Amino acid sequence: MLEQLKKLPRSEQERLARQYGYELPGSTSNRSVNEKPQDVEKLQQPNRRSEEQQPEQKGEKKEPERFGLKLFDAEISTFAPVSNQPVPESYVLGADDQLLLQLFGKQSDSYTLDVSRDGNIMLPDIGPVNVAGLSFSTASELIVERIRSANIGLNAAVSMGQLRTINIFVAGEAKYPGVYAVSALTTVTQALFVAGGVSDIGSLREIEVKRAGETVARFDLYDLLLRGDSRNDVHLKHGDVLFIAPVKALAEVRGEVKRPAIYEVKRGETLGDLLAMAGGAKANGYISAAVLERYNEQRLRDFINVDLTKQADNAIDAKAGDVLRIAASSLRVENQLVLAGAVARPGFYAWHDGYRVTDIIRSLWSDLLLSADLHYALIVRQINSAGDIEVIQFDLVNALENPSGADNVQLKPRDTLVVFHHVDQFYQREKLNQYMRDTILEQLEWPPEQRWLIGDLASTAFTEIQKPVDPEAPEVVVTEAQKDTQLLFMTELEQQALLQATLSDVLERIYTDPKALALSSHFSRKELLYPILQKLRQQARANNNLKIVTVGGDVKVPGEYPLTVDATVTDLVAAAGGLNDSAYFNRAELSRTSGINDQLNGVRISHETIDLAAIFSGNAADVALQSRDRLNIFATPEWKTDREVTLSGEVRFPGVYKVRQGERLSDVIQRAGGLTDNAFAFGAVFTREQIRKKETAQMEKLLEQLKSDVATRALSTEQTQATPQDSMFLLRELGKIEPVGRLVINLEQIVAQNPQYDMPVEDKDMLFVPRQNRAITIVGEVQYAGTHRFDGSASVRNYLDLAGGLRKRADNDRVFIVRADGSVALPESGGWFGRNKTNLLPGDTIVVPLDTEYKDSLTLWGQITQIFYQSAIALAALNSF
Repeated sequence: MLEQLKKLPRSEQERLARQYGYELPGSTSNRSVNEKPQDVEKLQQPNRRSEEQQPEQKGEKKEPERFGLKLFDAEISTFAPVSNQPVPESYVLGADDQLLLQLFGKQSDSYTLDVSRDGNIMLPDIGPVNVAGLSFSTASELIVERIRSANIGLNAAVSMGQLRTINIFVAGEAKYPGVYAVSALTTVTQALFVAGGVSDIGSLREIEVKRAGETVARFDLYDLLLRGDSRNDVHLKHGDVLFIAPVKALAEVRGEVKRPAIYEVKRGETLGDLLAMAGGAKANGYISAAVLERYNEQRLRDFINVDLTKQADNAIDAKAGDVLRIAASSLRVENQLVLAGAVARPGFYAWHDGYRVTDIIRSLWSDLLLSADLHYALIVRQINSAGDIEVIQFDLVNALENPSGADNVQLKPRDTLVVFHHVDQFYQREKLNQYMRDTILEQLEWPPEQRWLIGDLASTAFTEIQKPVDPEAPEVVVTEAQKDTQLLFMTELEQQALLQATLSDVLERIYTDPKALALSSHFSRKELLYPILQKLRQQARANNNLKIVTVGGDVKVPGEYPLTVDATVTDLVAAAGGLNDSAYFNRAELSRTSGINDQLNGVRISHETIDLAAIFSGNAADVALQSRDRLNIFATPEWKTDREVTLSGEVRFPGVYKVRQGERLSDVIQRAGGLTDNAFAFGAVFTREQIRKKETAQMEKLLEQLKSDVATRALSTEQTQATPQDSMFLLRELGKIEPVGRLVINLEQIVAQNPQYDMPVEDKDMLFVPRQNRAITIVGEVQYAGTHRFDGSASVRNYLDLAGGLRKRADNDRVFIVRADGSVALPESGGWFGRNKTNLLPGDTIVVPLDTEYKDSLTLWGQITQIFYQSAIALAALNSF
């Protein structure tokens, strides 16, 4: 509180002291009339922080501020004390001023000379000298001259001591009007600070200094604030009145100016003056189409378009209530070129008249990436004021090797050059994925254990973007609430929606925004084409056909492509990255929509066969493309360059053999030198990839059916011995079994080249020929499973006896034999144990299955007892009637 008291004016300090019964040191109440104050009061602004408005809350709309009022809002601690302030030579002396006299020469002494109320000072040994009304420099010369003339050999120096205090009156629209005791050197601006500045309705430009009823000075604070002109900032005198008039006219300047605010305007000031007060327009301020809001004669708001580049509009008088709005210029650059894609330096470049492709791309080595497709590049050009585009295709190699050729296209303003990577490659993909991660993390706060942003995010999101939109599917939107919960409960669909939105935003700005354009080298061919195709779809109208064509079949990058100017079939093949090696050059099909078929109530589609070989060799004319054309490239029939068959085991030269289309298994075995003497042809194992895939699909279908059965059984009331958890565990174990894809063959007949058993081989076929096997294997529900030496005279019963006989839970009615060639011997009606010994062959496996319907004695008698019990209850119930 003491510090706050010190910041108040001297008069206010004395008033508060008297109110509480205290006397301040040096106050006027405890000193005589002739006594002068010890120190002149420091000029300072009172602490009025409590009256200031609180700062605006975050998110509130900022209201326009009046220019100049902030000058008085700052907390000014103090001005420099007068005792330390330089005194100008023009300062006029008056009562209560002090002069400091220093004598030197034959005598050395110092004196303090006070200017009395009659204007005199008392010079030692000389007497009174009147200095009132004299300037400080004149009075100093007079004093020095009097001392020199009165005392020979004595000289003097005069300096200013304590200055007098004057009373001024601040009236009008001051923030705190009243009488203030200030230093004699106080100026108009210093007095304004003492009074807290002007009020909200006070004028900053009409401030008058009145002395004895007459106006002696007029001060415009804008001269000081805008131009640094302080010529009218005059010194005040005792009894002066500082009058602040109410503001008369206020006008506002908004938009792209250096200092948007509300300004006070005087009569005769124009819009040009108002714009100058706002510091002028910014570099992007579009002053050619400014808007002036003004009250008309009916006191209604009108809008007036003004061009401030013209003298006539600049000379329009500014009036009270005017609002001058300066809009921003368009971000579009008129004379620019855009270079994007597989280039070393994607970005914006200047266009000049006569520029061609080679003026932007000068070298294949230094200006392009190594992955660039040199035979397919596009120029996207605006063709009208509506923003419609056309696409021009050119060959980079031809453009650089033949600068005067057609491929070195002459460029126009706002052209976009797009260079693609070879096939559908991309460059430093991780930079694009990292950009997407950073963009998402800027919006969301989430735990680091979230891992769904790992991998090629751009490819995943682009795959989803290309899918057709399901109109019945619910829209997935990531809300602010989900962002606040740090994505802890986001579903997979919501995560995909967030990724798609991030990538879509980059693709939308990829040819217009510098940051997105810098990422264009990391996009693939289809991703770079996506914004172009979207624009072509948007501009398609009744009088402007959809300029998109499609290529499919045996090309490197099938899909949709822009219909370029004068496009042909070969241009479309180049757009698709070229043909695959397996493409059939002699025949392709071009499907074309030629109009409306009234009879079929649909479009009329025609098909044209094209000989690509003739077109590429120059023996046939290239075919021009039209809107919605579809080119289908066929593959060469039975084309397969890498067909491999693996032979292992007891062949003379095992290994991997390349085979031609239609080659038979016997031919491959002959190429391998045939079988060895130890080969067991009957037990050969032949596997085929196609059969393995089929078995895998059947296995998956069976597992799904079994899972459904287990779920149904779990919901039923029927009691089972196995729990659903045990059943699901068995199903999971069953799902781990890898299908082999074995095909049962008769290798002996194949080696003998019997056409009934021989067959063509396919890619990835495998043949394993084991050694001679003279053993019989017994597995399943026997006492001791194992392998026994083959005995041609032994029967199935004999081998089961060798295994210790059947177990109690064996199903002896379903015993079967698995032959070495993979076939299964089915039981005969006569029973297994009456079969002839010729039923068994070397390498056979006897399988004794488990009886799944077996019940032990205790369970069986328990069920019988339950039946008897239920029957007895039923009989008792019948007898009761």
